Amino acid sequence: MAEPEKVKREGEPLDPAHRKLMEQVVQLYQAQKEIDSRVSLSGIGEACAIHPLKVRKLLITAGIYENSVSREIAALWKEGRSAREIQEQLGLSPASVHSYLPYSRVDYGVEGTLNQEREQRIQTRRQAREALAKDTSLQEGDISSLDQRLWDTMEAFQGVSFSTAKDLRFTYSIRGNEMFVSRKDKSITKATVLLAFHRAIDLQRNGRKITGPKMLGTFGASYLFPIFLQLGVIDTGRT
Repeated sequence: MAEPEKVKREGEPLDPAHRKLMEQVVQLYQAQKEIDSRVSLSGIGEACAIHPLKVRKLLITAGIYENSVSREIAALWKEGRSAREIQEQLGLSPASVHSYLPYSRVDYGVEGTLNQEREQRIQTRRQAREALAKDTSLQEGDISSLDQRLWDTMEAFQGVSFSTAKDLRFTYSIRGNEMFVSRKDKSITKATVLLAFHRAIDLQRNGRKITGPKMLGTFGASYLFPIFLQLGVIDTGRT
């Protein structure tokens, strides 16, 4: 039987396609970390149509993910151990071992670019959320003038991880006038989102505290409720 090939210190090549995929994975990972430290690699895998093990490999390559196993594998890898040797020593499957080994870094300034993009996204989201919350609290008459601001703010929060009242994690994306939730096949239309938005504001203006999704009374309320909470549309401090 042929000897197993030694793991090269530089790992597998990271081609442009993988680099682009890595940027997408990192964006989703960092967006989720902004909301909750519990990040689901499976959820990111579903969003990118790749296996969770590949998600982990890309995050390790980007230098933003590690745990006790990854550190142990990295130490053995640097010693020049083969994948088979690492597998046998740690009792892991071949696929798991390879998922902890990074792709080759390429001199494209990946990390610097990703960090800059991340900071820009955080700033954009913060500004959009603050402006929406301020305008909503000050507006006394017809709030239809805020409809586009809400939609623009929701576009800025695409890819961020939210949790429903039943602690089901989800992300969403917006295409045209539709909102697509990762846990739902049917889209939520912009008109439905705005209907829930108007109802939330009307209830709170009348002194009602919105205690759960059912009070929004619209399709997809279980997803809109936690989003509105995060965007400051729903004020849990109201009585």
